[in-house]
Amino acid sequence: MPNKNDDIFSLRSLAIDRDQARKNLKRDTAVTRERLKPANLVIEAKSKAAGHVRKVGADALNGIRANPGLTATVAATATLIAMRKPIARLIANRNKSEPDIIEE
Repeated sequence: MPNKNDDIFSLRSLAIDRDQARKNLKRDTAVTRERLKPANLVIEAKSKAAGHVRKVGADALNGIRANPGLTATVAATATLIAMRKPIARLIANRNKSEPDIIEE
């Protein structure tokens, strides 16, 4: 007799475990469907990108603060490279000055 009761209890336990697993699967499926909606994916991607941009920006600012001389040199070089054509035009179009005439 004890053997039959053990079998009944183990079957009942298996049935409860199966029902719980089914509920968990339904819940997980619903959560996954909600997460994989295109609008939610876009929001998640924007959030991750914004966080990454903030981190990279903070790292860049820390680098600038740690190396101000190097930063100034790089900024000046970049400015000269960006302005090379206007500077070359100014030099090419300058008027040659007349020599000073000294009257005696």
